[in-house]
Amino acid sequence: MSVSAHTSTVNLKAHQNKVNPSNIVKKEKVTNVKKQRKRRVSVGSSVNLGGDRHSSSWIRQNNIEMRECIRYTKAPSNKKNPDLIPEDPKCQCGKRMSKHDERYLKNPDPNSKWRVETHTHASATNAFGEIEFIGAAGAGPSTKFRKYVRVDHSIHPRTLMDLMNEHWNLGIPKLLISVTGGARNFAMSNKLKNVFRKGLMKAALSTGAWIITGGTHAGVMKYVGEAVRDYSLLGGGTQGSVVAIGFASWGAIDQRDGLIDEKGRYPADYRMDTKHPKGVLLDPNHTHFILADNGTEGQFGVEIKLRGKMEKEISDQKMSGVANVSVPVVCVVVEGGPNTIATVYEALMNGTPAVILAGSGRAADILAFAFQRAPVVERIRKDSAGNTRKEKRTVISDSLSVRLAAMLSKEFGDAELDTHLTRIKEMLNRRHLITVYELGAGADKADIDSAILHSLLKANKGRVQDQLQLALIWNRVDVAKREIFIEDRDWKKGELDAALHYALSNNQVDFVKLFMENGVSLKDYLTVRELTLLYNEIKPNTLIYELLDKVRGKFTRKFTLIDIGKVIEELTMDTYEPLYIRNATKYFLTEEEILGEGTIAGEEAFETGATKNGVATKRQGKKTQTGRKDFGHSFSDRFVNPVRELFVLSVLQNRSEMAHMFWEESSDAMAAALCAGMFLKTLASKEDDVDQSTAMRKHAEEYEELAIGVLNECYNDDPERTSVVLVREQEEWGNVTNLATAKHAENRNFIAHSGVQNLLTEIWNGKLSDENNYWLLWLCMLCPPIIPLIVIFREDESEEVEAPMYMPSQSEKVILPFHLEGDKLDNGMQVVHVTNDEPESITMRDVSPGVGSSSSRTRLCDGDDDAENGANYEETADIDIIDSGKELVWWQRFTLFYDSPLITFRHNVASFFCFLVLFSYIIMMRFTMEVTNYEIALYVWVLSLFLEELRQVAQGESNSWRIRFMYWISEYWNIVDLSTLVVFSIGVSLRFSQETLDAARIILAIDLVIFYVRVLQIFSIHKNLGPKLIMIQRMMIDLSFFLCILFVFMMAYGVASQAILNPNSTTFGDLFYGVVYKSYFQIFGELFLEDIAGTVGCYGANATEAAAMGTNPCLGTSTVGVILLAVYMMMSNVLLLNLLIAMFSYTFSAIQENTDVYWRFQRYDLVQEYFTRPPFVPPFIIISHVFLVGRFIIQKTCKVCLRYRSGEMKQRIPQSKVKQIVLWETIQSDEYIVKEKLRLSEDMSVQVKSTSERVEDLLGKMDELFADPETGMPSRALGLLGEKAMEERLNRLEDQMERTNQAMDWVIMALQGNQLGVKASPPELKEIRPRLAEDNFDDEPEERKVPTTLEELGITLHQKARSSPYPGTAIRRFPVPDDKVPWENNNHGYKPISYTHDCVLAMPHWADKDLLQFNKNERPVLNFNTYDKDLKVDRCSFSGHYKIMDGIPQNPRGRTGMIGRGLLGRFGPNHAADPIVTRWRKTSDGRKMEDNGLMVLEYIAIQRKDNQQWAIPGGMVEPGDVVSATLKREFSEEALGSMEKTQEEIEAILKKIDNLFKHGVEIYKGYVDDPRNTDNAWMETVAMNFHDEDGTSVGVLELEAGDDAQGVRWQRVSSKIPLFASHQAMLRKVAELHNAAF
Repeated sequence: MSVSAHTSTVNLKAHQNKVNPSNIVKKEKVTNVKKQRKRRVSVGSSVNLGGDRHSSSWIRQNNIEMRECIRYTKAPSNKKNPDLIPEDPKCQCGKRMSKHDERYLKNPDPNSKWRVETHTHASATNAFGEIEFIGAAGAGPSTKFRKYVRVDHSIHPRTLMDLMNEHWNLGIPKLLISVTGGARNFAMSNKLKNVFRKGLMKAALSTGAWIITGGTHAGVMKYVGEAVRDYSLLGGGTQGSVVAIGFASWGAIDQRDGLIDEKGRYPADYRMDTKHPKGVLLDPNHTHFILADNGTEGQFGVEIKLRGKMEKEISDQKMSGVANVSVPVVCVVVEGGPNTIATVYEALMNGTPAVILAGSGRAADILAFAFQRAPVVERIRKDSAGNTRKEKRTVISDSLSVRLAAMLSKEFGDAELDTHLTRIKEMLNRRHLITVYELGAGADKADIDSAILHSLLKANKGRVQDQLQLALIWNRVDVAKREIFIEDRDWKKGELDAALHYALSNNQVDFVKLFMENGVSLKDYLTVRELTLLYNEIKPNTLIYELLDKVRGKFTRKFTLIDIGKVIEELTMDTYEPLYIRNATKYFLTEEEILGEGTIAGEEAFETGATKNGVATKRQGKKTQTGRKDFGHSFSDRFVNPVRELFVLSVLQNRSEMAHMFWEESSDAMAAALCAGMFLKTLASKEDDVDQSTAMRKHAEEYEELAIGVLNECYNDDPERTSVVLVREQEEWGNVTNLATAKHAENRNFIAHSGVQNLLTEIWNGKLSDENNYWLLWLCMLCPPIIPLIVIFREDESEEVEAPMYMPSQSEKVILPFHLEGDKLDNGMQVVHVTNDEPESITMRDVSPGVGSSSSRTRLCDGDDDAENGANYEETADIDIIDSGKELVWWQRFTLFYDSPLITFRHNVASFFCFLVLFSYIIMMRFTMEVTNYEIALYVWVLSLFLEELRQVAQGESNSWRIRFMYWISEYWNIVDLSTLVVFSIGVSLRFSQETLDAARIILAIDLVIFYVRVLQIFSIHKNLGPKLIMIQRMMIDLSFFLCILFVFMMAYGVASQAILNPNSTTFGDLFYGVVYKSYFQIFGELFLEDIAGTVGCYGANATEAAAMGTNPCLGTSTVGVILLAVYMMMSNVLLLNLLIAMFSYTFSAIQENTDVYWRFQRYDLVQEYFTRPPFVPPFIIISHVFLVGRFIIQKTCKVCLRYRSGEMKQRIPQSKVKQIVLWETIQSDEYIVKEKLRLSEDMSVQVKSTSERVEDLLGKMDELFADPETGMPSRALGLLGEKAMEERLNRLEDQMERTNQAMDWVIMALQGNQLGVKASPPELKEIRPRLAEDNFDDEPEERKVPTTLEELGITLHQKARSSPYPGTAIRRFPVPDDKVPWENNNHGYKPISYTHDCVLAMPHWADKDLLQFNKNERPVLNFNTYDKDLKVDRCSFSGHYKIMDGIPQNPRGRTGMIGRGLLGRFGPNHAADPIVTRWRKTSDGRKMEDNGLMVLEYIAIQRKDNQQWAIPGGMVEPGDVVSATLKREFSEEALGSMEKTQEEIEAILKKIDNLFKHGVEIYKGYVDDPRNTDNAWMETVAMNFHDEDGTSVGVLELEAGDDAQGVRWQRVSSKIPLFASHQAMLRKVAELHNAAF
């Protein structure tokens, strides 16, 4: 079956109809919302590996059968392999006679050949359930149970699909990977094995694939199981969606009897540690097992046909959620035998692509070799009509056939050799289905998963839509970029629309980006119907689906955009007007229109002019309104701003990456981010799932940060235009402003931004300038006539700066601040007729920005914005923060002064203080039965306050009275206002009766207290006092919780105390006094001890008698009460009050840290309140209320309105200026995005990741450049830079050029000999000397330089010379960091430890005088930096001249943390000699040992007695000795123990040593990083290598430790063995000298 049949790839556009109606998410039945919410949990794996047993009943109902032998037929005897149990002979089915049922032992035809069809029958299976693998090494840690079932080998695959889908809950895969190959264990290189595991798991996980194998614990099945296990371990113990199904033969597996149970095994124990298995073991890392049974035992391959049929059945399944797309199948070949070749042949003949893993061995390598060596030849053929066409065929030459035959014969023998060759030749003719994966064969096949997916796409070569559909289903954008979206491919309009639909529905962000980069136009793609379809594909287990389900219409089963608008309205403030609701006729679709049914033509008909039922539906320039007669529009209407619609879709589904991508493409970035944050916050509050709610809140915070980032960018560029952006009405975002959105979403950080605060200050001041003196404004309030003379308005300032601010240059006039000269905003107090005309939308960058005009509700009183104004300023209905620069007339200065919220606030403050004075005067001095004029004035004043509160509710921003009232009552100070009015009304109602006059006085006095508390709101405007009020509010909340706790203790103590001290009290007053009153005031120190422990007037023996007499109880009865009081005081005063203090402290600290943010946020409410408040103050504000009522009546009756402040904090902007604002905001948001991406790219982790990727890419290119010329594979033996490969390439190039020169010479001579040459003599050419053998410069010996420094030895700083403690002591050196080691670097705090060992101070012959015991001026002078002839000591250093400080030498390598000599005898250099004796290490059979292609050296090592470390034999150069003599002496003494041998033995040893030491090579000469070094004495050595090539000199001597060595041995030269001092670095040089392993 071809891959095209597997995928059944119908054009993606037809797949969506652009969506098939049957694939739209349907709600089959109305379900309870609570049940839906229970289903909405974190989505886990679709693979159910748990232990539910509901499938067992289904299996027992004879749905699954097995095979059983019913005719015992004795197996013929075999002389070569006689039966070991003759008394229990075998049947031809493989079972013993005793294993057969007695009724099946009688065979009517015992001589007939045993056949499955005639000798077996099917019955209900008796082996199914779950397996628990015991003793499995490294099996999955958490999912220990694996499902299994024994099935008839001839079972219908449809039955097995029902089992896997309905009962095992496996679903339908998106890819089927069938792994075939070696069934026996085989070796695979570690690198190839790791690549195979990683690639297989990556392919399975990224595509949702199933893996099918043979299921046994051997061969390739074992490798697959290990791959599943490794993923399980790395994935935290869960196997996720990895499904590995093993098809095995029931009769061939081990421990079958343990799996049998009529009712199923849950679980069945299966031991993996059995010593003598009677069959093959199942692999413990597969997830499911299908055990095929044909009634035989011990027979392999029973499952092959069933596996093939199941693969075919699975490939015919349609993928869930995708229309008409079948499951693709790919065969992965790893190693294998002759059956593998047959399996691959059958797969290719059926159209199944195959991926061959080259390098895995046997069959896979043979097939890979044939595929790579067989060339493809293009031939021209003619058909029957005479037309010519090109045809590509694979040609197998005779030589290749011979090589293939030899390889087949070597691996599988000569049996069926011709069959194998024929099959391979036929397979090569379908090479488009073959993909060979070769490790390191190129960057495009770096992983096996890429090779697998590449093979499937290659099989669909030429069918681009099929390839794209597979890439989409697998969600592999890397494959799409590499295989589909190539440079020479041109995509037509609409060709990617259906693919874009799939990507949007399945949250494939990378694909959406890819489509947009390749020319997809969202404006052409997104129609009303398309967006409706996208919303109908929302998953049912999400919150947004539930919200849509609540509001969806009763007469449709599909969601419409009207439903979306209602949900958005629910998620936002009431003033938010969703776009879909404002124009419902445009965005509403019936169910038939959504499904594309009836007479409605689809999008393809609209574009191509297709016909339906013989009626042409082609539209020419104008869309048809077929089927839309009631609404007057076509359902194919496109959106002006499709990015905005897709952004909202992504936000509502909480798809952060997708939403962020569309946000970056939006032009109104600030409004989009603010609205997204508001949506997500509301969704988070409605979400029950804690994880989902947390994710939504985090997502909302990200958008709040984005909004602040754009705001900051705008504010830094132009603060004035930033203010306009904040208060400009956003038509596409609900006709609200950015400022209102941020306030509703409680985005405190946004409101606290300097740009917003600057705007609030401008609104607060109104048209008043900031230059006005604070006290002059108070003077103007007291003396209004001087207002035109003293007060400065912003219009006065703008006259001075008008030219530079509003006269942009020609090149910048698009983005510079606009000027409003000639733009009329409002018409002051004029009367205008009502209009419902909508303004034309402004189109820019596929976006329709919000325009200055509002909705129809707010445009009722707008004037002509485009009308030309005169020279005078005209007042606006709403805020006006733009300096028009026009002249103010004298009366406008008065109105603008009193309309300023600042002045209104001051007037109201003064008015309120007057009110308090009046109220206090009346309640204290004039509150009698007689109602005075003062009291009447007070009543009128309070009435004006009540009407003002009513006005605030009536003029709220909401459209609903209920929402307006709820919003009003939610404000803290409004609650206080309501309390004052209610209490005042109660007091006044009681005031007119003599009996209740005192009660009225008390109530009004309490009301006055509340009025005084109301004064605190005035303080909120102050920057320092405002945050304190917030602290008080928060502390009141803390206090309420504290009182709940305190009440429990009060009641507990009060009741107990009352019962003990005053029993049998009956009156409520006594009970309240004893239980509540006393216990409360005792907290504050009023203990009432005279009532508890008093003895005066004590009568009665107990509390009962005292209570009966009305006296105090006697002391003996009050003792318990005193104890209770003590405990109560301890708990309340000590514990609870300190708890309250701690709560207050925490609240104070939390508010104090964000004082500025809290104050700035609450400042908004105060500014908004006084912006909407009329300029009149109570009680005169009643005049404004009367005017408002009158205007309302006129509006309702005459359909006109009087211009008056609307109370909306919106800036009206002429439409001619909107485009400039939107363009400027877009530029600023783009700059912010670029800066943010740059900031992220500069992050260290991102840079490290990028650098790592570049290094890997560079290494890959270097591997290709320096590859082996024969194999094309990089080799470690070629060296780090592949010098050998490069040299070989250059040599071949020289050979080719030499041959070319010779051929050209021969051609010229032939032409001249035949007199065909030109008469002119040939030009004189420079003679090219042929390359000779001696030109091989590598053969010349290179002068070898002996290292003389630690740097050349590979050591940058001496480390061991600074190590502590000093050898043989507990003395620790003064610590010296690396940067302080050189003497050139100052180290003022350097205080080295002084130490010289006693044995050195004893002055042996090898030690100097102790110079440190002398004063600086008295120290004897030693011959440093020269040969000391007196002591016969060479004091020269191999490192050069060393410094002498105060007569003492200085360590040339730097500080060591110790002065003196330590264990060293000489000041300055102490010379030593280290002989390195080496030979080749050999194996037991005498061959030289190799490691990674390099031979292994070993050397003679000694173990030092002083520090137990292994080291090279060596010692100090004695006075008068030469280095060569020291080398021989020390080697003999330490390694051969010559000091303890006879003279004859010593002479024999020395003779062999002399022969060996004649050919020594100097390895190192210089400073040694020795732990004995100090600042004044250090070790230097000469290291010589003496190599015994054939092992006949020192190699035959017996090693024996001597002198200061306690052990000696031949030890491998290796970097992994730690050694003394710098000996390891020396050995590395020896290994390099001999080209040996290290």
